[in-house]
Amino acid sequence: MYSLIFHWGLYAVPAYGDEWYEKRLLKPPHKKNYNYEVTKRIRDHHREVYNNAPYSDFQAGFHPEKWDPSTWMALASELDAEYVLLTCKHHDGFCLWPTSTTDYHTARDVVGDFKAAALSAGRKFGLYYSWWEFRHDVDKGTPEGEVYLRRMVAQVKELCDAYAPEIWWFDGHWAFRTQHAVDAINEALAYIVSRTPNAQINDRTGATPELEAAKEKCQDFMPPYCTFRVYKDRAIPKVAPTVPWEHIGTVGTSWGRDKTQKTEDYKSGEKLWIIEQQVEALGGRVCWNFGPDAEGSLDPMEVSALTELAEIRRKSVV
Repeated sequence: MYSLIFHWGLYAVPAYGDEWYEKRLLKPPHKKNYNYEVTKRIRDHHREVYNNAPYSDFQAGFHPEKWDPSTWMALASELDAEYVLLTCKHHDGFCLWPTSTTDYHTARDVVGDFKAAALSAGRKFGLYYSWWEFRHDVDKGTPEGEVYLRRMVAQVKELCDAYAPEIWWFDGHWAFRTQHAVDAINEALAYIVSRTPNAQINDRTGATPELEAAKEKCQDFMPPYCTFRVYKDRAIPKVAPTVPWEHIGTVGTSWGRDKTQKTEDYKSGEKLWIIEQQVEALGGRVCWNFGPDAEGSLDPMEVSALTELAEIRRKSVV
């Protein structure tokens, strides 16, 4: 089974570095940090181009009203994608639906329009949602942390009731290291299962020492409420898991749009095919990424590589 995920948000406006753009602005680089060079480059760029304006100012340059979701779905059909995923909220906290939980969201109901276009094109519909946001510490039990946890749970319930995704792809779980924080996640997951019992849910649902140890000890361990594992980004297990699992990968080096990528940073369709064959040999499914620009246009290099991949696939079954 093949699928596509679209990493779309305010980080598409600068389209510089990666989708962690805001995080680089919040924390000064440290030479001992492996992200030192990337962080320094992004901070320098932001100072020179945007005069250190608040990240939230990128709302003015983000134009989902110009986006035609049917173009994405036509391509998804051409690429034989069984389901499509949208990053409804990434680590920057900006929401792509008119949520009642915060003012930090699009005017257009991007999630609703994405779902409608997906179903119209005969694709299954899913959502990526980050539990964590760059600007919040969820593990210290502070009043602010409690407010954040309640808002997080409310957002997931809201998404479940309004859109009923068939697939949930969670992320940002590593920030939830206490049982109290994970309990909030489990409350949201229990709600999903109660409303949509057939929904698929990935395994990024917390990082208590117990959960981390269980995952490290057994690649077939499945956390509560979860139906498939994804392991680490771009990961391929050495031995075939006995549980459903998915490989998620990029065509280039970034998940979000990054205009600094060079031609050599992108994988060819042939390289993507080799990865797919490795994954399928181990019983996994594959999810490939697109990083649209601020108006929803797709990266031509990503389109070209994935189109080439789809053609190789078709020829392989003739």
